[in-house]
Amino acid sequence: MTRDFDKFLIKIIDKPFKTDKVKANKTVEITFIKNNDEIDKVLLAYITADKVYKKIDDEVNICIDDCYISNFSIADYRQSRNKNSNELIDIHNFSANNTIFDNSNGGGVLDFSFLNFKGTSHFQNCIFTGTDTVLFNNSHFVEAVFFDNSLFHELDFIFSHANIGNGVFSFKNVIFLKGSKKFENIHFGAGDVLFLNTEFNEGDISFSGSEFGEGKVSFKIARFGKGRKDFSKIHFGIGDVIFEKVEFTDGDVNFRNTYFGTGKVEFTRCEFGAGDVSFISADFGEGDVSFAGTEFGNGKLSFKLANFGEGKLDFHYAHFGIGDVIFERTNFSGGNVDFRAVDFGIGRITFNRALFGDGEVIFEASELKKGRITFRRTIFGLGVFNFEMADFRNAELIIDDVNFGQGKVSFKQSKFGLLSLESSQMNNYFDLRVEECGKLDLSNTIVKDIIDIDSADYKTNIKALDLSGIRLLGRIYIDWEQNNVKQLIHQQNTNYLNKAEQFRVLKENYNLIGQYDYEDKAYVEFKRVESDYLLETGKTNKLIQRLGAHIGYFARWLIFDKIGKYATDPIRVLMSMTVVFFAFSLIYIFIPEISSNSQIISSLFAEGDPRDLGLIQKAFYHSAITFLTIGYGDYYPAGHIRWLSGIEGFIGLFLMSYFTVAFVRKILR
Repeated sequence: MTRDFDKFLIKIIDKPFKTDKVKANKTVEITFIKNNDEIDKVLLAYITADKVYKKIDDEVNICIDDCYISNFSIADYRQSRNKNSNELIDIHNFSANNTIFDNSNGGGVLDFSFLNFKGTSHFQNCIFTGTDTVLFNNSHFVEAVFFDNSLFHELDFIFSHANIGNGVFSFKNVIFLKGSKKFENIHFGAGDVLFLNTEFNEGDISFSGSEFGEGKVSFKIARFGKGRKDFSKIHFGIGDVIFEKVEFTDGDVNFRNTYFGTGKVEFTRCEFGAGDVSFISADFGEGDVSFAGTEFGNGKLSFKLANFGEGKLDFHYAHFGIGDVIFERTNFSGGNVDFRAVDFGIGRITFNRALFGDGEVIFEASELKKGRITFRRTIFGLGVFNFEMADFRNAELIIDDVNFGQGKVSFKQSKFGLLSLESSQMNNYFDLRVEECGKLDLSNTIVKDIIDIDSADYKTNIKALDLSGIRLLGRIYIDWEQNNVKQLIHQQNTNYLNKAEQFRVLKENYNLIGQYDYEDKAYVEFKRVESDYLLETGKTNKLIQRLGAHIGYFARWLIFDKIGKYATDPIRVLMSMTVVFFAFSLIYIFIPEISSNSQIISSLFAEGDPRDLGLIQKAFYHSAITFLTIGYGDYYPAGHIRWLSGIEGFIGLFLMSYFTVAFVRKILR
């Protein structure tokens, strides 16, 4: 019997109808029409509602297969028998396969409420039509119930407060055309509950407050239309809960405060449309949970306060839309959490105050086109935290005030607009060998092990780096040259003291890991920025203090920096010594030309003696003896050259000491 029609025509034929199960004095010819064309025609037994009521009175088995029944209503039966409206009426072994219930001829509500179905109940391939509402509320089904392949034609369907026995409850391949569907506060027994391939179409649907038993619950390949889907406050039992390949279409979907029992939970390859999806405070029990390959729509998705058990949580290959995704205060317990190759779409994803157990947390090859993922005050256990090859080049990953557990943390070959680990505690090995990062923020972190930013296989392109306030109890491996660390810190929009502290931390770090050349470079930058800070703090309203600050800055710049790079470059000190030596030698040459009393005199030879040195020779010889503080006494200064010689001697002594310190520092390391 077809279920795809716009309307049907009824023709009652004064001809007996007989099958192995049903006998009737009249036959009904049903002609189905779609788009004004006849598409099917069937013959059914014509049975009046009164005949069904009589069978109820006689307490016999009721078989009305292949029948057409009009104006059926158990409310009319109660009224005609003076029974209370909520009194349970016994129905024995009810069977209505291939039957049409039609109340279009003034029959009102199609009512099956407060019936007590004893034995197995069959409604397969039925058509319910001709009314605004079909009621099965508060009915009891002692054994199995089958509505497979039935059609509810543009009406509201109410099955609330029903009680299902231990048999199968099956709505496989059922079609609901428009209208609301209410399965609220139902108590299911030990049998399977099956809505496989069911088409719910437009209209709100609610299973709120229902309690499932020990059997499997399956909505596999079901299709929902526009409207609200309410699965809140449901209690699933010990069987698997399967929503595999379900199409939820547009409209809010609510699983708030639902308990999924102890079985496996499958939302694999589902499709959610436009509308909010809520799993707030849901308890997923102890089994595996899968959202693998699921397409989430553009509404808000919330798992706030949800609780996952010890089983695996699988989101790999899922696709999120443009709405926010919330895992705030979610408890992931001890199972693995798999977000591999997930497309997070465009939006904000929050894992704030979430609690991860000792299983692996995997975001490998995930992608966020635009937006932000935040882990704020999140707690991780002993498992691996894997963000390798993630693509967030136009998005941000904020990990703030997080206590990482004992597992390895890896961001290898990932791309970020911003990767922030601010104020986090890093207890184990951190692989930060990102391929691309607009800014890497490690400010105020506590590092207890190794942070590895030094990649030998590919270039790590970090455009900004922040190490301010870092507490380094472990090691940082970062290539000073390849990552252009000097520029990364200098370009920060922070004060000199902050930058100086970062260079100081790097200096100590490079010393610990034996990269002494990089230690020297970091130390030089530390002292330079520290000098800038001292100059800045010395700029007060008092002229003398400002002048003193500038003089001190110039002295540090000339003596400590330019001469020998703060004792890190003995070659530069040696070159500075050479420059000073030649400078004083030239001075000694030109001063006698200006002042006749200022000259270098020999204590061994009289003036004009051919053994006496010439002017230039005297100048260079005296400069060398004075600079190196040898003091042979064979030539001595007179006039202004005396006090210049004293100055050169002091400078020579200072530079030789400076050179010794710088040279020994290099050699000893």
